[in-house]
Amino acid sequence: MKRPTLLLVAVLLVLSFALISYRIIWLKYPILPAARERVWRLSMDARVKGGERETTVMIGLPSIHRDQMIAEERIRSGTISFNLLREGLNQIGVWSGTISPEGETIGYGATIKVRPQRSIKNRMQNLQPYPSSVGREEQELARRLVRKWDSLPPPDRLQRIVAAAKGFLGIPLPEDEDVRQWSAFQEKHSQLEAFLLLLRAGDLPARVVEGLQLADSIANSTITWIEVWTGQEWEHLQPEKGEIYQKPAPFLALTTGLPVVRVVNGELSEIRWTLNRLIISQWRMQFERIMSSNQFLDRWSLFRLPADFQGTFRILILVPIGALMICLLRNIVGFPTFGVFLPVLMALAFRNTGLAYGLGVFWGVVLLGYVVRRQIDKLRLLLVPRLSVILTLVILCIIFFALLGNKIGLREFMAVGLLPFVILTMTIERFFVIMEEAGPREALWTAVGSAGVAVITYKILQLEPLQLTFFVYPELLLVVAAIQVLVGRYTGYRFLELFRFRGFRGSS
Repeated sequence: MKRPTLLLVAVLLVLSFALISYRIIWLKYPILPAARERVWRLSMDARVKGGERETTVMIGLPSIHRDQMIAEERIRSGTISFNLLREGLNQIGVWSGTISPEGETIGYGATIKVRPQRSIKNRMQNLQPYPSSVGREEQELARRLVRKWDSLPPPDRLQRIVAAAKGFLGIPLPEDEDVRQWSAFQEKHSQLEAFLLLLRAGDLPARVVEGLQLADSIANSTITWIEVWTGQEWEHLQPEKGEIYQKPAPFLALTTGLPVVRVVNGELSEIRWTLNRLIISQWRMQFERIMSSNQFLDRWSLFRLPADFQGTFRILILVPIGALMICLLRNIVGFPTFGVFLPVLMALAFRNTGLAYGLGVFWGVVLLGYVVRRQIDKLRLLLVPRLSVILTLVILCIIFFALLGNKIGLREFMAVGLLPFVILTMTIERFFVIMEEAGPREALWTAVGSAGVAVITYKILQLEPLQLTFFVYPELLLVVAAIQVLVGRYTGYRFLELFRFRGFRGSS
């Protein structure tokens, strides 16, 4: 193979690889955009009642971070306004306005992808202050209880503190007075405050989190847990039962260190959280982010086209693949076809008529056209008038099939108008010529080859994952062009010719 051909192929492949790599690495495109993944669909509905003054409702909402991706957010605010605020680690939805006595319905919806938690090595976390309800003497008591575990690594220290909160104070046992004071503290305070006190005394960073359990469910309230930093990751602790959850913890955090719901000058009479498990394509999680991006390749994405045109281009962008299939089947395998682009155009038409009906119409029109063409040949017409007569016949056949489809209720027959009637006209002419020059066998074999290539191309064009992949990465067409160039340089035997001339091979 000559050097210019190889150089062109290399340039096409390198350019395609570079553009795709840039999208994946820097723009965070999914490697397999059509691949399916499990996500959660969160929906929140609430009923708010207010008074004469302006009512403000603040509700914690899921936020984007390294272990969580949010997409397809939808806000329902009715007649009041909505704003999105950041408070520390939290994303807070704020609904505010004057609410009528009948009340107002507000809501929120989002699609959430929860990634597997990854360890965060060498990242220090700040210790939180002691609970505000705890006095100096109680702080010193907690220090005396946990001091004997100071030399243990954080994960082991956490295990000892969990056991101490449940009454197992370890060996050696604390003094009787310390045990009595700790029992009095637990009776006076909640189990949550007891854990926070011991964790702070044991120099373990901890934070209170409110949210929902990740399960298909409908809930009217949130749950509370404690996240404890052990040096590499956050452990999730259930304060009421005194248990550490297995990883990955089945929670969706809404707020950290803050109540999930806060209402000023009003009343939240009803709130409902709904979680459902869904299976969607990876591309849906990236769509809104890329639509609002100012990156050059994002701004020139095919997804920026109006929605009415996107469906057309999802098919159109696969036509070069259909052309590549024709190159392979004609030049490598040896399939005979009527022309080069007839199978591609027929495959596009089959998308509307369906494969079975499309093939039936194709064979019906070609065979009927051949019969008429034999009769026209007796008239000795010139080429252009003869083709015009055949074209008129093809249009009449298409009209007939449309009327028949309307009569018997078959929409597929009414869609035959999308068949490439000009190509059908030329196909009838080519079929007649081959029939006269090479005989019925060769003519039928060419027609079968054309239909076979059209069917294969149709099957490829119908592949939804392939459509989406090329729509997201249109630079893949450069790879298709490179393969077409390589096929164009092939001058060896076709696969079917090995069978056709096998007799000569045996005699030699």
